[in-house]
Order: sequence, then structure tokens, then C-alpha cells
Amino acid sequence: WKRRRRVRPRLVLLLDVSRSMSLYSFFYLRLARSLCAELADVYCFIFHTRITGVAEALRDPAPWRSQERMHLLAAGWGGGTRIGQCLQDFHRDQGARLVHSRTGVIIVSDGYDTGEPQLLAHSLATMQQRARRIVWLNPLLNQPGFTPTSQGMQAALPYLDLLAPGADLTDLGRLLPQILESLR
Repeated sequence: WKRRRRVRPRLVLLLDVSRSMSLYSFFYLRLARSLCAELADVYCFIFHTRITGVAEALRDPAPWRSQERMHLLAAGWGGGTRIGQCLQDFHRDQGARLVHSRTGVIIVSDGYDTGEPQLLAHSLATMQQRARRIVWLNPLLNQPGFTPTSQGMQAALPYLDLLAPGADLTDLGRLLPQILESLR
């Protein structure tokens, strides 16, 4: 009774499923499906030129039915990316309900945004005011010679609590303590 109760953070996963992320999209959806099955307070969204909630489809116990639901939800999969617009739409439609002082937001994207960098910066600034932490996993960070110099990444950097690579399970396993620490 005297010990401070440890409260798990709510997780909001925002997964980029645009063409440039096609090598990593299915990996992160499988990871999101596992998290949704194990934890009650996880919400998952996929984005490209629009954002779509997929947590209910991922929680479906039948994998084939879940996959069919995902196909119906993911019109535009593998197209362009408008990260700032998608985050703005998320705030408008879901942000007040899902993001609060114990919410850890994990964005998985390469940061290649075809939208305005100012909109991305504004959307992340809004999210930073509401969320506990913002973690951005960029699968390209471990590639030789890659630096996050795209306009999208440059607009995002000031608002992130952690920018980390995440191309595979090895990366995530190595980074898990750092990610968990950043979500505290």
C-alpha cells in the first residue's frame, strides 16, 4: 500500500505503410498485432496519405480474417506519404481521446514526407504537449551513409524524445531498454 503504484503507459503506434516503407510495414504490423494481443491499452494506426485505425482488426483472433479486415481498411497502402497531414487528422479525430500524460507515442517511419514540413512540425508540437513521450523508429538509420536529412525528419527532430533505428528484431532487441526507459 505504501509503495507507489506503477502505471503502464498507454501506447499509440503510428505505422507508416507508404511505398518507401514497404520492406518494413508487414514486420511492424506483426509486432503491433503481438502488442495488441498482449496489452489492453495499445492503439494502432497505419498511415500513408491518410490515417486509419487498425487496432480492432489486429486484435481479431483469426489471422486470415484479421488480414482481410486490414486489406479493407488500408486503401492506398504503398502510396505516397503525408505524415504531417495524417498526424493532424489523428489529433482532430482521436487525439483528445487517446493521447494524455501517460501516453507513449511510437511513430515508425523513414521520415520521407511529401507534405509541408511546417505541418509536420506543428502536428508533433501539438502531440508533444499532450503525450508523455514521442519515440520515432526509423528503419533506415542503421544503413551505411544514411543520415536523417530529409525535410520531414528535420522538422520532426526537435519534438522527439528518442530517434532510434528499427529495421529488424535485432535492432529492437538491442534498443528495447532505451525505448522502455524513454516511455517512463
